[in-house]
Amino acid sequence: MALDDSLLKVARSWLENQSKLTTIASNMRNSLPKSHEFLEGELIQKMNPTRVSGSFCAIDGGIACEEFHGLDVAAFRSVSACFTYENSKLVKTAYFPSSHPPLEISAHSALGQFEKMRFLSLVRLESELECALNSLNKFSPDFLILDGSIAPLIDDKPPSDSELVSLYDNLISIYKNLYSSCEQKNCSLLGITKDSRGRRFSDILCVADSSSSSVLSACHDTVFLDHLLQKGERTTAFRYSGSPHKNPVFKDLGEYSQKILTFYLKPVEHDRPLRVEFLSNHHSFSQIADSISALSAINPSYAYPAVLIEADLRAALEPNEVESQIQTLVSKVGGKNPILKLRRNSRPFR
Repeated sequence: MALDDSLLKVARSWLENQSKLTTIASNMRNSLPKSHEFLEGELIQKMNPTRVSGSFCAIDGGIACEEFHGLDVAAFRSVSACFTYENSKLVKTAYFPSSHPPLEISAHSALGQFEKMRFLSLVRLESELECALNSLNKFSPDFLILDGSIAPLIDDKPPSDSELVSLYDNLISIYKNLYSSCEQKNCSLLGITKDSRGRRFSDILCVADSSSSSVLSACHDTVFLDHLLQKGERTTAFRYSGSPHKNPVFKDLGEYSQKILTFYLKPVEHDRPLRVEFLSNHHSFSQIADSISALSAINPSYAYPAVLIEADLRAALEPNEVESQIQTLVSKVGGKNPILKLRRNSRPFR
């Protein structure tokens, strides 16, 4: 099959699937299926993103890895941006540890390729959570927002014989400390995912509306919800995990595994819905949704909270600063046992 024919086949398949999703969404808006998983009763909830007041701290991190012979070196940093609003007007900004903190370095040897990816994820998460805890104590915000999930992913948990077990165990302790501290300070902990690949809500809808299961079972939540939700709407809240006692990571989180909830919201017309995770405590579902929707409606084609955009920009790593730190590390070793580049990165010919 020629390349053009292959591309045409993929395009036709995509358009056919989108047409099916549009039809399913239209039918679902009319029938409004029910499920015991819907924590607010109705599938679709209206939002009221009125003027925002309060303080919002957002945490994001950047990480890069340089591979050497027998050594993986991670360069990273995490930044918290704290925005305070009065009647939707930004009146104060602050940062932790600063608006542009220096890089940190961590290294590990003898890791396999998959373990290396897990190592980088654990290092990044630990850095971001420590930054979140420090920001919570320093600023006492109304909302503490993480970039991504508010819980580790299953892939973050190493096997029992891994060298990374102690790093993971420490991370779980930090998560529990963060949850507890947010509860004590009446701060809502949120996690917002830029490009979610979650499918749990689609799975819930497959059960609620079995006639659509053949299409929805192979669909990411945000792909379908972009057809279902209109601007200013969100889904009902639902539990992050339907069986937290069977989830190996959620079992490690103990009592908090039952308190992690999720919904999707659509703040603007021309962008996809946002996935919002939150720890059920101080603010109501509507207060969380309305606040995040208002903060995310800054551009009709891009829905994301301004404070998280700021944290992302501050945490971004520049290639030259990473290279500078790596070269400094290499120069400090030198001697008869230098840190060697991988063979594929050091061949004398092309």
